[in-house]
Amino acid sequence: MPLLLVLEDNPADLRRAADIARRAGFSELEVNQYAGDAKAYLEKATGGKVPRPDAILVDLALGHDSGFEMLRFWHSSPQLKKIPVVVWTLARATQLEICRYFGVQLLVSKDDDPNVLREALASTIEESARDATI
Repeated sequence: MPLLLVLEDNPADLRRAADIARRAGFSELEVNQYAGDAKAYLEKATGGKVPRPDAILVDLALGHDSGFEMLRFWHSSPQLKKIPVVVWTLARATQLEICRYFGVQLLVSKDDDPNVLREALASTIEESARDATI
């Protein structure tokens, strides 16, 4: 049962992301509105206290926080970097550059067609399954 860790603070975007994630094949979602909560979940996951997510969906522009904090934490851990990340945000050139620096390969604009996000999330399930067999 693929698990997606979601960092999103907008309720409408969260509902949209949850619907798209389920259509992409995710059966479980761990939703966080704050970067600190998402980081805490990942710490527990690396310690085996909670299930390890198969992928992470991050909004960078949180109203009260920054998704970049979560990306920094993810990037700093070799164990966590094995988890594919999809950044889903209103993309700007600066954000693209920072995502490249952190090694994020999947960046989807919230303005894109929903199928773009669905395909990106579906590819993370395939990547995660491939990594699990290696």
